[in-house]
Amino acid sequence: MKTKIRHIILLVSAALILSNARSQDFHVSQYDMTPLYINPALAGMFNIERGKPGDFRLMGNYRSQWQKLQSKPFTSAHFAFDKPIKRFGVGAYIMDNIAGVSNYSTVNFIVGGSYSITKPESERHYLTTGLQIGLLHRKFGDNDLLFSSQYLNSSGLDAAIDDGENFEKVSMLNFDSNLGIFYKYNNFFAKFNPFIGLAVYHLNTPNQSVTGMSSRTPMRFNVNAGSDIYILDDQVKLRPSALYMYQGKAQELNMQLLIFYKVKNTEYELIGGTAYRMKESVIVHLGIKQGQSTFRMSYDIVTSSLQAYSGKRGAVELGVIYSGNKKEK
Repeated sequence: MKTKIRHIILLVSAALILSNARSQDFHVSQYDMTPLYINPALAGMFNIERGKPGDFRLMGNYRSQWQKLQSKPFTSAHFAFDKPIKRFGVGAYIMDNIAGVSNYSTVNFIVGGSYSITKPESERHYLTTGLQIGLLHRKFGDNDLLFSSQYLNSSGLDAAIDDGENFEKVSMLNFDSNLGIFYKYNNFFAKFNPFIGLAVYHLNTPNQSVTGMSSRTPMRFNVNAGSDIYILDDQVKLRPSALYMYQGKAQELNMQLLIFYKVKNTEYELIGGTAYRMKESVIVHLGIKQGQSTFRMSYDIVTSSLQAYSGKRGAVELGVIYSGNKKEK
């Protein structure tokens, strides 16, 4: 009896998570490590940070979650590249998400560009805007899904029973487009350097239905704000920030505080911090930075009602940024 109840709980939990994944884009805990996924206006704009400007930037991020709820976790892999070209920036990313045992896959391939509205001689004020276009591909294996019609009181779930479902197609390819604007105050003589960005994803609301009926992907609205705070002669930097996302009547707020400690007489910075995703999880961050290159890892501790089934174990996430610097003449 306990085994059957557990099967029901896992089935319902997986169904709810899959439903949420189809109506919402996937999130990452290290959102500052995936800038193009947060705001198109950030393409190629990494040289507004203090330090040497870069020629290019490579970014990678991997996330695994809900291992405890089912045999196969939800995974997200993100790879990106961007480059500044005078007042312009160009970039591209690919985001691949697989929703556990259902193998519901969402692949987003995006290319885009940004433009610095403020002139280079403005020095302290950076206002940029960006546009992205690309493809959004979804697919799943109908043989990997289980339905209530395949549940028997005596023996539990039986995948051999006909589910009675008829999917018109199991793969969809749609055009996708995103738009964003970003502002940062960057004063080498000021302790506070605030920033704020606004972005809208899925402007064309691509169709996501597999039944032949229209079901549009809702637009995702992102607001990202925070500040770099320099203390102790710039040896310590605090970065409080928050990311608010709204999509299809669902919303998420992630509040984060990172601490950067520069090791004297070296290019190294130690990174630590914590974050809280509202009504869902507490996140711990650790990392190291050398010049413009960064390695981070984070761990999500579940605080929602799912902790009773997940054992408070949420997600492990790894992020890396490698930036090539201009050679000095």
